[in-house]
Amino acid sequence: MILSSSRSELPRRARVSLAACVLLSMGLLGCGGAGAPLFATTSELPEGSRRPDGVAVDPASAPPRARDVANAEAGLVTLRTPLGTEAVLTTVSGFFRAIVNEDMEALEGLFTRDALSISTTYGPSGSSPSAPLFWTQRMRRLDYTRLAGEVVFREVELEVYRAEDALTSSPHPAIRVEALSMGDVVVRVPITTSRVGSDRLLGEEIVLWLRREGERYRIYRLVEDFQMP
Repeated sequence: MILSSSRSELPRRARVSLAACVLLSMGLLGCGGAGAPLFATTSELPEGSRRPDGVAVDPASAPPRARDVANAEAGLVTLRTPLGTEAVLTTVSGFFRAIVNEDMEALEGLFTRDALSISTTYGPSGSSPSAPLFWTQRMRRLDYTRLAGEVVFREVELEVYRAEDALTSSPHPAIRVEALSMGDVVVRVPITTSRVGSDRLLGEEIVLWLRREGERYRIYRLVEDFQMP
């Protein structure tokens, strides 16, 4: 049975070898008669530098300047997000901290360029000096470091008024409602410790008129019942 099986195997192997030879011959003929490629080769590309295809660009216009309020008829507008109460407390706390530390540099950084200190002692006809100059003189005459460790004001007692709240009356006689700009804030600060010993260092209350500059508030007007000794 083994011999019979070997005789039947030989013709099948011969047929496989013949088929392989035919396929190999067809492959060689295909390669030999392919001819030139149908696409451009590197040597046939133009010698000049290639320019990219033109692209239509629609330049983006600059957004409108941010405003606090706008009418519906204004069309496309950019509105600023109102600052929260935390920004108000940051300015108020920084103001009294600079006073107690007698840090005039920090204090000046909290004022606007045209900040004024208004004293109700002299009445509305009295002159209002520059706030940085007025406080520089006060620190030269009085020792505000004596307030260190004292409770100067309490946050829970602050009264905050915003211009956009449609105020019908002024938070203080020295401040006109019509003079408030959108974004302005008026803060009434009752003073807890205004004296140290026999020396009066602060008024019974201080009214701070804050004006927004960027993402913070600066002191635009300071109203206080205080007379320089």
